[in-house]
Amino acid sequence: MRRRTVVLAVAACLLVVAAVVVVVLVLTSGPSDGGSGTPTGPDSSAVLTVEQALAAEDGQELNVRGSLVATAGRTVLASALAESYPPQAGGATLPLEGLDLTALVGLSTTAGQPELAEATWTDYWLALKGVINGGILDVSGTPRVLEDTSVQGVRLRFSPVSEPIGSGDQVWWAFDVTNTAQAPVQLVFSDGQRGDVTLIQGDVGKYAWSDGKSFTQGVETVTLEQGKSLSVVLNDTLNVLAGDYVVTAWVTAMVGPSGSEVPLPGITSTLTVY
Repeated sequence: MRRRTVVLAVAACLLVVAAVVVVVLVLTSGPSDGGSGTPTGPDSSAVLTVEQALAAEDGQELNVRGSLVATAGRTVLASALAESYPPQAGGATLPLEGLDLTALVGLSTTAGQPELAEATWTDYWLALKGVINGGILDVSGTPRVLEDTSVQGVRLRFSPVSEPIGSGDQVWWAFDVTNTAQAPVQLVFSDGQRGDVTLIQGDVGKYAWSDGKSFTQGVETVTLEQGKSLSVVLNDTLNVLAGDYVVTAWVTAMVGPSGSEVPLPGITSTLTVY
């Protein structure tokens, strides 16, 4: 009887020791790559903040979101824009290399205004892909751009610059209209609306940027000199369900001399909302 009691006591002690060992292993081992802690390497499809990108290890390929600010000799992605004109980079800043500014749509700039400091910036947040090295992002990818040149002398570009877009996200839609002719081009707007974007799913309209909005009344004419551009940036909260949509975007202007104006075309593509 005594032997059986001793055996049971020893077995109980072993179970306690095993349980302690398991607890120690759980507490001292970090989360796995698929756990809720910090992974060993960033998901290439995830969009990081500027702060997260600056903390990443060299050699990693990242997708980083922020506001772009380019001044003489320096281009950065910033976590905020200072309230000044022209805007200055605020918060954390990530220096950029290898970025072609002409690949971006809807830029604002002080070019041609000698009384102001030289600067080019985005009035929206955008995601840039690249490899981080020494706190600098070597850019390899920019937001996709859709283009139409069917109206003679005019190039229209549209970019869903917020991609990847999640349901309920704040989004920006960016356009620019460039005069490619040898003479000035007039853009005529019938009211204060400058552009629109719609999403259709299964032949059913699910979203229109202009829904519920009011605009100033009165015709406005914008004259573009040769090589100059007009930027239009629309901002909204995208309250649609996740899924695939047909997106159509356009600038609400007529082009051409009085009496023979033609509307700028709509640009149609597909858009995935996550």
